[in-house]
Amino acid sequence: MITVRYLGISSFLITTSKKTTILIDPFAEYIPLKFPEIATDVVVVSHEHRAHNAAWRIGGNPKIVKRTSDFQVEHELPVERTKEKLVFKGIPTAHDKFSGRQRGPNTVFCFELEGIRFCHLGDLGHLLTDEHRRKIGKVDVLFIPVGGKNTISSTEATLVVNQLNPKIVFPMHYLFPKIIGLNIADEELSKFAEKMENVKDESTMAVNLELAKLPEKTEVILLKFE
Repeated sequence: MITVRYLGISSFLITTSKKTTILIDPFAEYIPLKFPEIATDVVVVSHEHRAHNAAWRIGGNPKIVKRTSDFQVEHELPVERTKEKLVFKGIPTAHDKFSGRQRGPNTVFCFELEGIRFCHLGDLGHLLTDEHRRKIGKVDVLFIPVGGKNTISSTEATLVVNQLNPKIVFPMHYLFPKIIGLNIADEELSKFAEKMENVKDESTMAVNLELAKLPEKTEVILLKFE
C-alpha cells in the first residue's frame, strides 16, 4: 500500500509499504502554508523555482533527483534504509508555450512504485507532444497543474488528462486565498473539477493506493492541505 499526502502547491509526500519516503517539489517559506518537519529518502525537483526546489527544508540527507541535462535523464537510487531501489525518468518539457524562453525548463518525472506508474508534471506550460507521450508511457497516477498563469490552464489540463488517460488524477498548483498576489496561479481548483467527471473530494490530506484497487475509469481525487 502506498500513501500519497498533499502538502500544497505542487508538493506531495509519497510513502511506500516499506516506508521509503519521496517528497516532490518542496516549496520555500514565502508560500504561507504549514510545511511539516520531515526527513525523507528522496526529494524530486521538477524545476528551479523556489516554490518547487526548497530541498533545504527536508531533513535526513535525502538524495536529490532533478534535471541534469537538456535531454532525458534517468536516476537509479538504492535506498539503503529500506532496501528498495527506485528509478526516476525525467522528460524535458517547458514552463511555458515558448520552449522555455519565458519561464525556463520544466521536467516531467515518471517512476514506478509497487507496480503503480506515477507521473508528476511539475509546472508544465503546454500540451504534450506525441514524443512526450511516448516517453512518458503508461500512467496510473497523474499529478497535474490546473491553475493557469504560470502553468497550463484548467481547460488545457483536461486535454492533458485525455492525452495520458491515467487511472487517478491529483490536481495541483491552483489558486487559493493564501497565495493571492504571489503570481502563482489565477484559476481555482473548482474550474478544473467542474470540467471533469468522476471527481471525489476526500476531505483529507492523504489517501492510500493499491495496484489491485485502482479504478478502471479516470478518477480525480481532491486532497486538502494545511
